[in-house]
Amino acid sequence: MKIITKLFGPTTSTHTYTPKSEQEAWIAIMYACMHIDGHIADTEIQKMFDVIQKIPLFKRKHIADYYQPALLANRKVGSYNLIDGSIPFIHIKDKALLFELIMKLLLADGKLLKKEKEIAAYLTTALNLEFDIAKKIVDELVTHK
Repeated sequence: MKIITKLFGPTTSTHTYTPKSEQEAWIAIMYACMHIDGHIADTEIQKMFDVIQKIPLFKRKHIADYYQPALLANRKVGSYNLIDGSIPFIHIKDKALLFELIMKLLLADGKLLKKEKEIAAYLTTALNLEFDIAKKIVDELVTHK
């Protein structure tokens, strides 16, 4: 096994990400979830900016300042590591709201693709949300479309 590791490197990523602020953590998690399918359209980015501007945490903040570090970090560490590094910056009271906003973004087209379902399940666990709360959020978003 040591020979394989020497030849090909470790099998898991050792890259990590630590946001510089709570705002950057929010953007990083949202970006990671939206980018899980490998592409984010300009309209999706604009929708994220529109949603974020309504959150008091972002009042009088330049959202683009938090977006670029998240974008660059996602390229380097990937969506799951981006989420893992950012979760500790999210206050417990805000976790359900963040999940709801992300689900709004992922459900913008009215459906969740396989990778989007996987990242939603991962995010539920990473945010330590109870399944019933996550399900209620998704059900309400789907029925109010």
